[in-house]
Amino acid sequence: MKRILLVAMFSTFALSSIFAQKIKTKEIDKFTKSEIIETSSEYLFRVNYGSGWTHRFDFILRRVNGSFVMATEILLPDMVKYTEGDGVTFLLDNGETLFLETLYTGISSSNSTNTGYSFSTVFELSQEEVELLKNNKVTDIRVQYFGGAYDKEIKDKKQMLIIDMLRLFENL
Repeated sequence: MKRILLVAMFSTFALSSIFAQKIKTKEIDKFTKSEIIETSSEYLFRVNYGSGWTHRFDFILRRVNGSFVMATEILLPDMVKYTEGDGVTFLLDNGETLFLETLYTGISSSNSTNTGYSFSTVFELSQEEVELLKNNKVTDIRVQYFGGAYDKEIKDKKQMLIIDMLRLFENL
């Protein structure tokens, strides 16, 4: 009986993680008449050193009339400045890299839990970049900012995340 209960609990947890990504918003903007489709928020990595999150990359994917953007919140332990030319580089499982330049510049600010400094930005995705991300796993990420960078290997279970999220937009 305990075994059956354990298997049932594990199966429920596994299924809920598989289907964690979902379309959160699907609407027509009443002012612009634009079709807006947006996913739930997910993360590529989160690092906790015991006092709270100190490194984090949370994001959503949004499609407006067929054009994609990735809206992100990046958390690092130190205050950093993001300037033109800064952004993120994804290392893909086929060996290619994809650099996305930040659309916003500025300085990160203390987050609500005072465990780091967060910066919210948006990255435009061309159709070619969407196809590249849809067909290749992200294995590593480099967050580039003024005067430095932070590299993080993406865990196996998160490597398919962007692919899975982009597939949510198919057949809508």
